[in-house]
Amino acid sequence: MKKNLFITGIFLLLSSVTVLFAQKPTQPAPKKSLIGDYLSIGGYINSQYNFESQKLNDGTLDESNTFQIRRARLDIKGNITKNIEFRLQGDFTKSAALVDAFVKVKFNPYINVQVGQFKIPFSIENPYAPLDLEAIDNAQVINALSGFSDVSGNGNYKFGREIGVMLYGGFINMETFGKKFQLLNYSVGVFNGAGINTKDNNKTKDIAGRLELHPWIKELVLAGSMYIGEYQTTNNENAIRNRYGIGGEYKNNHLVVRSEYLWGVTGMDNTDEITFAEGKLVNDQKSDGFYAVAAYVFNVGKDGKQTIAPVVRYDYYNSNTDLTETTSTYYMLGLDWWPEKHLRFQLNYTLKDNGNNDNLGHAVAAMLSVKF
Repeated sequence: MKKNLFITGIFLLLSSVTVLFAQKPTQPAPKKSLIGDYLSIGGYINSQYNFESQKLNDGTLDESNTFQIRRARLDIKGNITKNIEFRLQGDFTKSAALVDAFVKVKFNPYINVQVGQFKIPFSIENPYAPLDLEAIDNAQVINALSGFSDVSGNGNYKFGREIGVMLYGGFINMETFGKKFQLLNYSVGVFNGAGINTKDNNKTKDIAGRLELHPWIKELVLAGSMYIGEYQTTNNENAIRNRYGIGGEYKNNHLVVRSEYLWGVTGMDNTDEITFAEGKLVNDQKSDGFYAVAAYVFNVGKDGKQTIAPVVRYDYYNSNTDLTETTSTYYMLGLDWWPEKHLRFQLNYTLKDNGNNDNLGHAVAAMLSVKF
């Protein structure tokens, strides 16, 4: 693990040198249709193909090969007044689901309020929208600890979102290279902790927060975040669901380099099958993971309006109890291409090293996204 972290650190250091060559801005997002003076309606569709192959320890071959509609989103948002914003976003893949439903009330740069259902302020990557993420899928530890495919097994934890209220803002105005920004930004909220579109099912509330520091330049951020709470197990018992994270990102108009380390503890069901190991009570699942991703955007085509970006990512994840331990390391190479501002194509190849399997696995994913 230490060797992998050292190699990844050298990789990130070398990648950051390319900051000196940043020139033109990336392709701007398409304008959304306007209704009235303040309302905009938009959305996107993600059509995906997946192929995966894994030779198991018994010699058999496990393969999957499928097309799917990954997302079908309708997004309505706007500014009611100068100080009040709203957003309503739904997903219509398997069944209609409310994704975002919130209102922002802006008082001043230092303190603002957001109320409703929205992404929790945990980790740097979790707030990224799917069309802004460099890879097709989030890193393993983001999926496991940020409420996408949560390690707790609660099916309501989706999209990295919760219902609650959050304060956010920034302090200490700075200006470097003609760019104005705030040195310190914060987000802290209180949430149900039961997942999307779900009332609180226990007497406690969860707390999540992120603190961001922009030292010297606007494009660089160092961040720490935490999520402290409880969830209800399948046995209707309350169990801890605590997560922590540290990381950093440099992102300008061409280059992005981001890395995070996340860890957490998740309580387990008190069932006879998993309660005792060598006479000891088993009630905690410890998880941690680290990823590092880098991408560089090139402007191509006769008019330079097309963009293409190679992407690389190292992705490590470990989860263990007193009974079991699973470790997996993924190495991903990708290509991200915007042939025009409404259309995006992504291709990812991942070499999967699962610790419980003697053989390496291979996965290919392709996604076509249409934004309207």
